[in-house]
Amino acid sequence: MIRWEETFVEKLVSNEIINEKEADLYKFGTECLVLKLIHCISYLCIAACFQMVPELIVIGCVLIPLRRNAGGYHAKTKTGCYIFSCCYIAVILFLSKAQINQVLWWGALALSDAVIFIKSPADNENKRLDEEELVHYRKKARLILFIANAGCLVLYAVHFYYIGNLVRCGIIAAAFLLVLS
Repeated sequence: MIRWEETFVEKLVSNEIINEKEADLYKFGTECLVLKLIHCISYLCIAACFQMVPELIVIGCVLIPLRRNAGGYHAKTKTGCYIFSCCYIAVILFLSKAQINQVLWWGALALSDAVIFIKSPADNENKRLDEEELVHYRKKARLILFIANAGCLVLYAVHFYYIGNLVRCGIIAAAFLLVLS
């Protein structure tokens, strides 16, 4: 753990904001928060290098909730997770800008919809799901998928093709992580 995180939690205990029993939980939470911030800042830097920060935000608005509820690939180490995630974001941004035939994009979306609908939620060794959780996450993933697809179709109907394509990229990216799991 980073030293300042340790000091922060110790201060919470010494000031009686939390009790000693909760210290490990707060240390874990603080570490997770810092790692998430590092990931997000790195993604924004990658997007800034590609001059695609708004695109990252649109894709993220679809990918993040789908990923949280549908599951998918998890690296075994924090470093592996960081490297994979940064590379994955770069590839997604690159592909979102690529001139790919629309029939292929729509075909990839249909296939991605099927993958997410059938395969989610994906269980992993870090987060084992009981039957109730499987039902809950499956319903949420399917609802998010439905909303994202409806949004994509509406965006195309009103001629916002570029944004619709970004929504489509978010869905496809989430499905690919499910396939890798």
